[in-house]
Amino acid sequence: MNDDTFTGNGIGPAVHDEPVDLPLDFEAYFLVKNRSFRSYAAEMLGDQAVGDEVVREVFTHLALHWNQVLAAPDFESHTWDVLTGAVMYRVHRLRRENVLAARLRAARRKLDQMHQALARVEGGAGLYAALADLPARQCDVFILRKTMGYTAEYTAQVLGIHPRTVDYHYRRALTGLERLLTERHVLRRTAAVPGPRREGADR
Repeated sequence: MNDDTFTGNGIGPAVHDEPVDLPLDFEAYFLVKNRSFRSYAAEMLGDQAVGDEVVREVFTHLALHWNQVLAAPDFESHTWDVLTGAVMYRVHRLRRENVLAARLRAARRKLDQMHQALARVEGGAGLYAALADLPARQCDVFILRKTMGYTAEYTAQVLGIHPRTVDYHYRRALTGLERLLTERHVLRRTAAVPGPRREGADR
């Protein structure tokens, strides 16, 4: 995979100079993943334009090898490897390893600071008290996804786990928080856990 893998301008599943019929399942996958892939690449590279280039490269690769991709023993792991490989290749080529490492360390420091703040919460019925009562990994994922506003992919990079595992803990965290807040009469049974506050400083 290199910078000449794909042609054309903009983000999109076009992979040839001439229009082609792409598989419907690929187009569906593109529509579902395009936004999060772009956000993740931008988070890792610190540059949206460069991140978009890499994502175009990734989708071009996937489109050209779609049958093999679908036949992979673990589809999600395979596409994750393609994405992270392309992003890390560009990080290395641009010599941004130190910048990325510093950004990941900063995210982990913020996570530690949040855990320290939660450790000081004593009882109560609010969101922070409920968050403090979640299992550690669920708490980590919720903070990174909701409070810091990171993608599942970047959260996975910070924690050193697979995005699929992030999604699992995130769903469990939302369920756990809703249960705890309902039990403590903070939420009505039909209410939702508060939405994210976007964290822009570490992007």
